[in-house]
Amino acid sequence: MSPPPTGGARAGTRLAVITITACLYAVGKWATAFIRTPWGVGELLVGIFLPALMVVACETVPAAIGAGIGTFLGDFLVTTTPALSIVAGVPANFIAFLFFGLFVKRYRSWPAFVAATVSFVTLGNLIAATAVYFFGYALAGVRITSSAILGLTIFWNTTSIPAIIIAVPILLRAIHPLYGRSRILEYYPDWSPFVRSREVVLALAGAMAFVLIGLAVFVISPDSVSSAPGLGYFALAGVLVIVFGPVLNAFAGPKGTNTVAA
Repeated sequence: MSPPPTGGARAGTRLAVITITACLYAVGKWATAFIRTPWGVGELLVGIFLPALMVVACETVPAAIGAGIGTFLGDFLVTTTPALSIVAGVPANFIAFLFFGLFVKRYRSWPAFVAATVSFVTLGNLIAATAVYFFGYALAGVRITSSAILGLTIFWNTTSIPAIIIAVPILLRAIHPLYGRSRILEYYPDWSPFVRSREVVLALAGAMAFVLIGLAVFVISPDSVSSAPGLGYFALAGVLVIVFGPVLNAFAGPKGTNTVAA
């Protein structure tokens, strides 16, 4: 690994992380923006795995800033009201990815990554949905009911959390040869290439939390998800998270390291 940059080089590296994260996220949002939510605000969030990858692999704060800027650029490209994006999408993405990045770098394990994805992406989606409820009509002429806050949160969870859990470890393997050659790639998670039973259990607990959050909303406030993706889509997302969440750490390392251990 090359030594970390200092002084002006460090500032340049941070600017590069912000710029790359913002551009990747903007393109990711634009690519699926034609799939809108049933509430007339927001869209599919599959592209969120791109800033998640940057937050895992790069310095946290610049990547989180890039995620906030990227969601604004993406919304601007798809003609979402810029003012609503600033009060909803930008702070939600910045806060979610800031805590996400701090957590996965503090607790450098695969189960921690799964838990952070479920916890902090849900938090960010809830922040964005709440902001839409309070400011949507004034800024964009979009009025949603209070129950739709939970509906939007579950819709975004259903389309974003599986994408992060599945795509990030696969992309980490793809960019592994760049470590030591690129200054922006400063962190590589300590995800064991072994599929250990203890980590499987802990990661499965995080995956089950994703399912339980969604089921709780369906049971407690069914009206909030009457226009959401529905049980079918949510069930598919739950299956993907439960099946792949406990074991995909084996695909994050270099080729040839996949191993199963007790």
